[in-house]
Amino acid sequence: MAKMKSKSVVEKLDLSRKKKKEFDIDTNLRVGFKTGKFIFGKKQVLRHLRNDSFKMILLSNNCPTELEKQLNYYVSLMKDKIHIHRYKGSSWDLGLALAKPYMISIIGVLQEGDSDLLSLKSQ
Repeated sequence: MAKMKSKSVVEKLDLSRKKKKEFDIDTNLRVGFKTGKFIFGKKQVLRHLRNDSFKMILLSNNCPTELEKQLNYYVSLMKDKIHIHRYKGSSWDLGLALAKPYMISIIGVLQEGDSDLLSLKSQ
């Protein structure tokens, strides 16, 4: 009889409360930087944007508005639209996400590598 009670207790437990994995952009940035191909910096990204297109562009939260306007203008002229994602942290945070000891305000993703950064397009 004791076995039956423990069995009914197990059946009543809700085992479906698994934690849902949230998308960690910092981890994906590190993985993508190591395995893919990124270009960062205003001059390099704008120069490369004129020649080739990126799969995605990341902007820091405190990116200068002049740079953002210039970037939006270039993207509007392109045949294939590029997704521009606004990073929630500052340029210091974006630099630290790539394990760099300096500020990075803009990142152009040429190849995402093993990361899931392109899933940000759907969010």
